[in-house]
Amino acid sequence: MRVPPVYRRWVTCPEPRPQASLRLFCFHFAGGDASIFRLWTTQLPSFIEVCPIELPGRATRRGEAPITHFTELIEKLSGMMRPFLNQLPAAFFGHSFGGNIAFELTRLLRRTGEPMPLRLFLAASPALFVRPQLPPPVSHLPDSEFLERIGSRYRLPQEVLASEDFQQEVLPALRADMSVAESYHYTREAPLEVPISAFGAEGDPEVSPAEAQAWCRETNVGFRLRMLPSNDHFFVSTERRRLHQGIIEDLQGLAG
Repeated sequence: MRVPPVYRRWVTCPEPRPQASLRLFCFHFAGGDASIFRLWTTQLPSFIEVCPIELPGRATRRGEAPITHFTELIEKLSGMMRPFLNQLPAAFFGHSFGGNIAFELTRLLRRTGEPMPLRLFLAASPALFVRPQLPPPVSHLPDSEFLERIGSRYRLPQEVLASEDFQQEVLPALRADMSVAESYHYTREAPLEVPISAFGAEGDPEVSPAEAQAWCRETNVGFRLRMLPSNDHFFVSTERRRLHQGIIEDLQGLAG
């Protein structure tokens, strides 16, 4: 990657592929980090170079202060990704919280006249504009109540939430990401000239099939919904084979 190291803190590339014709930028769910996509770098075909995004305040960037406001995060991301977007065609994949980031980043790129992705992949990500009301804020709550609400909302095992590793390694990033999510406000704009592929889980407690289908309203040039046989909101790992199959099908032939 021909960019200064400061940009590569944000845009990681575990397996550079100089001959790739397209980059897939991957945005993790709340509390996650770039390592979620580690196996993707070797399991997707050679024409795709996988570039997971690493946000500050976690994993390799644990010592940095996290960003806690949506607008600040999107604007910072657009600046850090600009050199990469000018080098090679791109697609965006976002899971849950990461899907809303990928969507709003694409709309910001359109407003500023920057290169936009060839396709958006949104997994376990609700089209929030169809919800009559959003869940009550939780990021301000004490740790015990915060984890109780998060565990109930996403069906996370209590033994995982109570583990020392989770509370030391994940909790600070999760709280920051929930602050970002709670500061997000959807505003209506013209549909994108970017096709959208949505993935949902049939038994997802957080995202209904209707909320996944509603992304069709945000594009003028093609939409596809795939519902996966899972009850897990975090199917980015458990349904990796089906996700990869869908991504490959929809990217084949898009970049030269």
